[in-house]
This record gives sequence, structure tokens and C-alpha cells, in this order.
Amino acid sequence: DNVQEYKVTTNNATAEEGRNSGASISVSTRSGTNDLHGNVFYFLRNDALNSNEFFANANGQAKPVIKLNQFGGEAGGPIIRNKTFFFGSIQDNQVSFTQPVDQTFGVPVVYTASARAGVFRYFVPDPAHPLVINGVTITRNNNLLVDPFTGQLRSSVSVCATATSIGCVRTYDVRAGANNTRGLQFDTAVAAVINPYPLPNNFSVGGDGLNTAAFLWNPPTQIKGPNYMARVDHTFNQNNSLFVRFLFSNYNTLKGDPLNGRPQVFPGDFPPLGEVFRRTHNLAISYRRVLSPRVINEFTAGYARFDFLFTQGEADPRFPDVPPFTFNSISAPFNNTPRTARNVTTPQFLDNLSVVSGAHIWRMGTNVRFYRHVDQRGQPGGINVTPAIDFATSRRNPFTSDGFTAAAGINSTDNTTLGGLVNNLFGLPARIQQTFIGNLHDDAFLPFKVGNTVTLFDEQHKLNQYNFYVQDEWKVRSNLTLDYGVRWEINPAATTVGGDVLRAATPIQAGPTTFVRAKTWYDISKWKNIGPRVGLAYSPNWKSGFMHALFGDSRKSVIRAGYGIAYDTISSFQVTAAAGRVPGLLVTCSSTFPFTTATNGCAPPPSTTIASGFPQTLNPPTTKPSTFLTLPAQLFSNAPPISVFAPEMKTPTVHEWSVSLQRELPGGFVAQAAYVGRAGNHLFMAYNINQVNADPIIPSFLAMRQNRRAGCRPDGTGCPAGTTGVTPALLGQLTAAGLSASAAATFLNSSTTTGELDINNAGSFASRIEDTTLALHLRPNQQFGVITYLDNSGASNYHAAQFTLRRHFSTGLGLSMAYTFGKSIDDQSVDPVGSSSGGGLSTTNSRTPIDDRNFREERARSDFDRTHIFTSAAVWELPVGSGKRFLRDSPGWVNQVLGGWTINGIFLAMSGEPFSVRSGSRTSNSGHESRAALLDPSVRAQLQNVPGIVGPVVFANTNAFAIPEPGSNGSGRNIFVAPGYWNLDLSFVKMFRLTERFRVQFRTEMFNALNHPNFDNPRDASVGSPSILSSVFAQTCCAAVAPPSTQTIIQTGESARVIQFGLKLQF
Repeated sequence: DNVQEYKVTTNNATAEEGRNSGASISVSTRSGTNDLHGNVFYFLRNDALNSNEFFANANGQAKPVIKLNQFGGEAGGPIIRNKTFFFGSIQDNQVSFTQPVDQTFGVPVVYTASARAGVFRYFVPDPAHPLVINGVTITRNNNLLVDPFTGQLRSSVSVCATATSIGCVRTYDVRAGANNTRGLQFDTAVAAVINPYPLPNNFSVGGDGLNTAAFLWNPPTQIKGPNYMARVDHTFNQNNSLFVRFLFSNYNTLKGDPLNGRPQVFPGDFPPLGEVFRRTHNLAISYRRVLSPRVINEFTAGYARFDFLFTQGEADPRFPDVPPFTFNSISAPFNNTPRTARNVTTPQFLDNLSVVSGAHIWRMGTNVRFYRHVDQRGQPGGINVTPAIDFATSRRNPFTSDGFTAAAGINSTDNTTLGGLVNNLFGLPARIQQTFIGNLHDDAFLPFKVGNTVTLFDEQHKLNQYNFYVQDEWKVRSNLTLDYGVRWEINPAATTVGGDVLRAATPIQAGPTTFVRAKTWYDISKWKNIGPRVGLAYSPNWKSGFMHALFGDSRKSVIRAGYGIAYDTISSFQVTAAAGRVPGLLVTCSSTFPFTTATNGCAPPPSTTIASGFPQTLNPPTTKPSTFLTLPAQLFSNAPPISVFAPEMKTPTVHEWSVSLQRELPGGFVAQAAYVGRAGNHLFMAYNINQVNADPIIPSFLAMRQNRRAGCRPDGTGCPAGTTGVTPALLGQLTAAGLSASAAATFLNSSTTTGELDINNAGSFASRIEDTTLALHLRPNQQFGVITYLDNSGASNYHAAQFTLRRHFSTGLGLSMAYTFGKSIDDQSVDPVGSSSGGGLSTTNSRTPIDDRNFREERARSDFDRTHIFTSAAVWELPVGSGKRFLRDSPGWVNQVLGGWTINGIFLAMSGEPFSVRSGSRTSNSGHESRAALLDPSVRAQLQNVPGIVGPVVFANTNAFAIPEPGSNGSGRNIFVAPGYWNLDLSFVKMFRLTERFRVQFRTEMFNALNHPNFDNPRDASVGSPSILSSVFAQTCCAAVAPPSTQTIIQTGESARVIQFGLKLQF
């Protein structure tokens, strides 16, 4: 209520408004008047009024809690009549809510009681009598073997009677002497971490059902914080006036951070994975002077400060002594990542001059901003500076290194799960890894912590922007107005406070390079950002004939057209993201079982169990950070990941154009038809230019696959009688690179290789070659691992037809309807800031590209594109009560009950977003999964139910897809369309007039009024997956898409009906 007016310009902004290509939003706060006015309000939500979310209900979970108490008030009036006025507002938010854990964290997986006790269960199939459940042939552990709610074996599934029985479930006791030949004991330190875990309560959406399963619940979260606004206006005289406005806000998310996937994972004494504290200050002082009846100048000085604190692991009272473990097969309910703290301070100065000259209104001005960005990160570049210990069987196989005997008749996937259980319960670490921050000034690495304070990566940047504009609004004729102008934006590159930056001396993708000091992270032409803007408004005045019938009388129609060029900036957030991944500033030490060596100058730990003293931190490297500025070529897994800007950056540029016809219709209606378009060039991109390329080894990979299919070993030996294998050229290349003949054969014939051959995973195979030898040179620059390259190679375009029909509120009714038919095309829709900071999407997510060398394959519908969007809003003041059509002469008490009601409604319907189906295999490079090959071009994504699966799926026929051939990338990007979306919000408002000055408004608001679930795209579902190799392929579980109606209040919107009551006293 403290907003006087606002203006949103989404296309063809004027030179004054158009600072960038996004929407221009102007907000004016209220000021006081000579009369005292104000209100006091209170809004309430309680889950007793709400419905349960679809998947929570289907999984037997309790209804999420929502308790909102939002209260405050505002008042404005005179300090000195006709001279000085005040206005102030206060609002406090107290929100407590729960949200299904699978919608934020994912599905937490825990051990069953038997597995935690060391008894592993696994299914042994009977090929002659296959077990089929719900149409699925069971060949290994599957949660279909058990009841989804109790975890008991289904009646059709039996326990093996003997050690040789098949078609049943066998057990393997990891403590038994025959299986545990060294007599190892459960690790007490690990047990202290795992034993407090709850037992599973859902056996259908996570784990294998026999040894691991899901624990689902609704973790609590709170949102608290007040908002204050104060404004004073003073009029010196008719030509001079001043206002001062101050805003303050605290908006804190406590007991969890579900928006960023950090809730409390388990109930009880488990801490949340993070909390968020946000504080905002904003001060503006504006002086307006009327220089003459035709000349007005307004100068504004502003100051804004935004503070963000993401506590992450520091929400745990034990921090920094939080368990650093990554367990096999089960979830980790702890977070040992230190905080991320940011503050952005922006002094800003604006001056706008307006001159009226005849038929012209000239406007000119400047907007100068001085950003200061301080960033402290415990996870710079997405790399955690705290230690990490894992128990991966790929690095430590307990059946070959720790005296455990393999289980008889077990499937290879289940055997890996069994090995993971052994490593977990016996505390057998496989790797310890820790990243240290380098201080190049002292040329030494900083310790992990001093006392209990963890060392953070600290970056400070400044970014100055200077914008100027001039425009003319020229009324050429009474029915023709021309608006033209130009905007000049000078946006230099960000610089580091107190020192130089480090940049590659030569193009990073060309080969070996050295990092050297420079003044800025990149060079950019800052003088050429000149953006013209032109627009016209013409009101036809045809006197007769068809054109008169089309356009109506004078002033009944308006034709508008416009064109402009807008520039977007490269922000300081992108700079701080890249700064965290410079060689020498961050160095990762790693030591892998059997812990005889460690990388990058760190000392290896002793090879022992966790409880027996395996260290949970490493000592800093003894090498100096400066030595990492010029790195030698090194194996892929040892090479550090880095981020670099292109040496010459360009300013992102967007061309905008539109043409529209607006027509006044009878009955107070106004219709409009418009065409709008945009074309973006030099858009900001972030991608890996150092991906491992599988192309050179594809012929050998195909030969190895052919050998395997013929019954031979991949290297062409061990063939059945009458079959001759093919010797792959790679075998000779590996021996020429220095591997012995036996080592090369072992590499080609390993179980890992055969697994890659079976799913055409040539990219992962190539990556392992780069981990074995540098001789094949499968990545451009072997000094580094992933090189996140930040440049301006992106492009996009958007075209849309837009239709609106509005009726301004009169005679008790207001209507608005809008329909958009549009298409957005780009080559990358992923947020490049998140990608470059490490907080972006994984390389297996269907939003990410499949080949960083070829973005032409990515040009397709944008991830956010929706072909059809229809919105409608209505306000209906019921014609009942005093002065209305019905009961106009009713007694006062009747009017108080039945009169003064208003019904409001907002309806939104739109088609689904496009998505890609992934193959689940890296068929062409090491960086990304390819998209699946499409065998049936007629297949469409549509909601349908499948027995045994919670919620609908979008594909029932999985045979329509296949893994592409090695070296190829499958089908096109975003060729499928996700389920559509629709929602209705309603409100009922009653106004009670108490006296001439006092009124009470009562509101009942219903978000998602019809309790309609909108199912998620499998790309974004917390359980569902767009990968055809996933056991949950095409599922939409477990988050029904939430409407945006109150997203700012409870962060996730309402996927089920939520009711809110409001009461407001106005005076």
C-alpha cells in the first residue's frame, strides 16, 4: 500500500527508460497530504483451511503446514500544512510452513533396518521363470519387489531357501567370517553418524527397496522480518520542492533454505542445511526545480545496500566440525560448506531535464552508478574449501582390497551397492579431498581454519556505469506523435579493489599458457554502446468507407510502432564467479586409497579407518601458489578446473521492435492486436572449451564394441571358436604411449570399459584415456581440466502476436484478457552466472548443451518458451446493497451483511515448456550426456498413468528411444513439450463503512482455488528424469508445479489450494 503508482514497460522503452533489454519498472512511493490518512492490516493463513499437495497425499504424507501472520500499517499527513508532509509504513512477516522434502532436497534415502545391521538382500533371477511385476521383468534389486508402504516382500516374492536357490531374495551378512575374512568391525565413528538416521517410511520412490528406501516428511521453515518505509516531502515554494525517502527490510529464511535445496533433511536433532539472511537499505533524496514554465530539472541522489548471508553449514552448531562424509547409496543430512556472504553497495546519481519547446518536449539526463561488490565465499567457483571424504567403490573395492568375499549370483549393479554398504559401515575411506586458498601476495596457502573460523575466499570488485540520454516527444499533428532519442551507455569492465587480476597471457584454448597480472578481467569496447530509440503513435481519422469502419471515429484507434537497441551489462556477479577459479588462488589436494601419495604438494593421510584416526582435514600444500600460474600438462583428473573470460568481450545487444493497433469498442472495451519481436546478439555464455573429445578414438571404440558383441574381449582376444576378433588401433597407441602390453589390455578389457561399450559411452571412455596418458591429446589444453569459458557468442530471437481486450472498471465491472502466441529461440537458456559460479546445472541436466564445440546443434526453442499464454482478470462489484440494483433501499443491517461485496479472479492457462530427452550416456564427449535417439517420430509427451508409479508419466512407451551411436549426439534439442498449466485464483472482498472516516475491509483469498495439480516437466521433477537409462524416466514426481500468485511469501507458490484471510482498517 505504500506504492502510489508503478509503470512496467516490457518492449520499446524510451531512451530515458531503456537502461537494458529487460522490463523497465518505475515505482513511485506515496507521500503525505494535508489530511491524515492511513490503514492497519492483518493477513492470516492456516493449513487447517488448505488442501494437501497431490504427491504428498499420494505418498501418505501429512498436509504441509502454512501459518502466515502478516501485519502492519501506514499513515501519512501534514507536518506543516501546505509545506511539509510525512508518510510511513511498517509491515512484519511471520511465516511458518512445511514443504515436502522431496520438492527441495530430493528424495532422502536411508538404510533399511536389516542393511544398517549389515545384512544385505539381493534378488537372484531365474532365467527360465522370470519374475514380472506390474509389467516389469525383475532382473536385480527393484523397489517393485516390496510393498511401497511397509517394505515387506510382496506375496509373489520369496526368500531363497538355500544358497543356490534362484528366482528369490538372498541375504549376505557383511560381518560373517566367511564374507569378512579379516574380521573387521563396524566403524564406531561412522555408526555415530548413520545410526541416528530414521528408518525408511516409503519404499516406492527411492533406493532399491530391499536395502535402501526413502524417508519422506515435511521439514519446517520460517520466514521472518520487518519492512519499513519513511518519506518526508517539503515544498519550499512553487518552483522548488524536495523529498527524502528511506526503506529498510529484513527478510530472513530460518530453520532451512528450501529455495536453494537446503532444508532440514531429517526430523529431530538434525540441523538445517542452511539459512538465509537478507538486509536491504535504500535512501533517496530528490530535488525538483522549475526553472521556467517550460523548463524543469530533477536531481536525485540515491544509496542502496543489499546484504546477503547464506549460512549453509554454519547453520549447524558443530560447524566447522561437521561430518565431511559422502556415503554410498544413502543421503548425507549434513552440510559442511562455509557461508557465502555478499554485500553490494551502490551510490547513484540521476539528473533529468525537461524542456517544452512548441510541439516538442525535450528530455535529457544522466544516470551514474558506482557499484561496490564484496563477496566472501566458502564455495568459490562451486568448489568447497572444506574437506570431503568419500567411500566410493570405484576407488576402493572391498572385495579386492579389504578381504571381503563377493556374493554369489549377484547382479553387478547390486554388487556395487553391496560394496558401498561395506565401505560405509566399516569406515573404509576411498578418498579425501580438500581445496586451499592461495595468497599470491605472500605466495603461501592459507590454513583451512584459524581456531574455529574457516578461511573464506574474499573478493572485492568495483563497477562504474555512466549512462546519458536525450529524447524528443514531437507532436507532429494532433493525431500523430513521434518519439525519438538516443541513449549512450559507458560500461567499463569491472576491476578488483586493491590489486590486479590474473588473466591468461595467450588464448587459453590454443595450448599451454601462463596467467599474468592485468588491470581487468577482460577488455571491452565501452564507448560504442549508442542505442537509438524511435516510436510513433498515429490516430487515423477516416471519414467514411471501410477504413472508417475499421478505425472508427477520430481518436477511436491508435497505431503504434517502435524500434530500439538496448544493451545489457556484464555484472560484478559474473566477475566474482570467475575469480574463484584462477590457478593458484584455489588448489585442490586429493589423496586416494591406498593413500601413499597426494596431489599438489600435500602430505597423504595414513591408511586407516575413520574411527582409527583417519584425518578429517589435510594440511595446506607446501608448494607455493605462484607455481600454479604456469602449469605443466597433466592427467585429466589431476588438472584443475578454471574459469576465464574471452580476452575481448562485447556488450550484449538486443534489437527490439513492435507494431500495434488499439481500438476503442462499444461498452467501454478497448482491444489491441500487436506484433513484437526481439533479436539478441553477443549474449553472455558460459561453457567448457576444454571438453574431452571422443572423435579420435571412435573407430577403436566401435571395433571394441564389435568384439564384445561377437563374444570376444574388447581387445579382440578370447573369442569363441570360429570367431576372429579385431585388434583396435587404440591398443597400439596405448603401448606406444608407454603402457605395457598387459596394462593396455587390462585397461581395454576392464569391467568399466565393458559397461561403457554396452551403452555407447565413448565420452567417458575418452575421459579415462586422458586420465591414463597424455599421448592422445583428447582435450585442447592439457594444463587444465574443465575450462569454463565466458564470452558473448550467444544469440536469441523472439516473435509474438499479442491480443488484449480490456474494460476499465466502471458500473461495477472491470475485465482484462490477454493472449500471446509466440516463440523464443536461443542456443542456451541456462543462467550463465550460475553456470560460471558452480551453482549452475549439472552436465547431465537436459537444460545444458550436449556438445560445447557445436552450439549450432543447440539452436532451438528456449527452455522457457511457451507457445500459448492466456490470462484473464476480473473485478465484479456485486450489484447488491445501498444504491445498487438489488436491495438498494434495504435496512442498514441488511446492507452491512449483503452489500459491499466484490469478487476478484485471475485465471492463467499456458502450454508447457519444451524439454529434451537424454540418452543417459556420454556418446561423443566427456562433458555432457547426449540426447536420446528417437525411433518413433510420432511419440509425444502426454500425461498418462502407469501401474506402480506415483503420479503420471509423460512417456509410457520407452521403446521409442535409444542411445545414439558412439560419436553422435541424438535427436534435436527441446523437441518435446511438457504438460500444460492452468490455475485460478479468487478473492471475495467485503467493505464495511463504520463512520464517514473509518472503513473495514475483509478479504478471503483462494490461491489455486480449484485445487488443480499441474504436473512438472521430468526435466525439473525431483524424482522424475529425462534420461532413458534412469529407473524413473519420464516421471513427474514429486512436485506439482506451483502457481506464482504468492511466491514471494512462501517461496514455492501453491501447488494445492491455499486460503488467506485479510482484515484492513482504513481511515
